[in-house]
Amino acid sequence: MKNQSDGRPAVLGLMADPGLPAAVASGAFGIFYASMWSMADALSILRLSVMSFAVISALSAWLIIHNGLWTKSDGRPDTSQVILDNAATIITVELSVAMMYVVLVLSGLLFCLALTVIAATYLQEQLGHPVGLFDYVHLAWLASSLGTLAGALGSSFDSDRAIYEATYSRREHERRELNKHRELNKDKEG
Repeated sequence: MKNQSDGRPAVLGLMADPGLPAAVASGAFGIFYASMWSMADALSILRLSVMSFAVISALSAWLIIHNGLWTKSDGRPDTSQVILDNAATIITVELSVAMMYVVLVLSGLLFCLALTVIAATYLQEQLGHPVGLFDYVHLAWLASSLGTLAGALGSSFDSDRAIYEATYSRREHERRELNKHRELNKDKEG
C-alpha cells in the first residue's frame, strides 16, 4: 500500500500551473522594455537573489492566505499541533513555489526570448557598455522574478479541496473537514 506524505510540493506545484503561464507572459512582456534592461544591468547577483527569495515568499504567502490554508488556534489550550500544521503548510507551499520559479528561470525560455528579440548591438547601445550572455541572464532573471510576482495575481487553484489534498495527507484533510463541520454546527447552535 502506498504511503501518502503530508506535503506534496510537486503536486501542489502542478496545481499552481495557471500561475506559470501568467509568470511567463508577464516576464516576456517585460523583456521588451529598455528600462528593464537598465534595471537588470544595475542589479547585482546578491540583489537578484534577494529579489528571488522575496518573490517566492510573497507568492507563497498569497497562496496560503488566498486559499485559507492557515490554521487558527481558535482558543485551543495546546497550540503545538496548530504550529506544526502551519509549519508544514509553509514548507510545502514554499517548496512548490520555489520549484515553479526554478522551472521558469532554468527553462531558459525568457533567456532565449531576450537573445532572439534584443540584438546585442542594440542592447550594447542602450546600456553603454559591451554586452555578453551574462547581461541576457540578468535580464531573464529579473523578468522571471517580476513575472512570477505578476503570476501570483493570476494564479488560483481549481478548488479548496484540491489544494488541501495536495498540502495535507488524506487523513489530515478529513480531520480538517470534520472540524469545519463541527464549527459550522456550533455556530448554528449558538
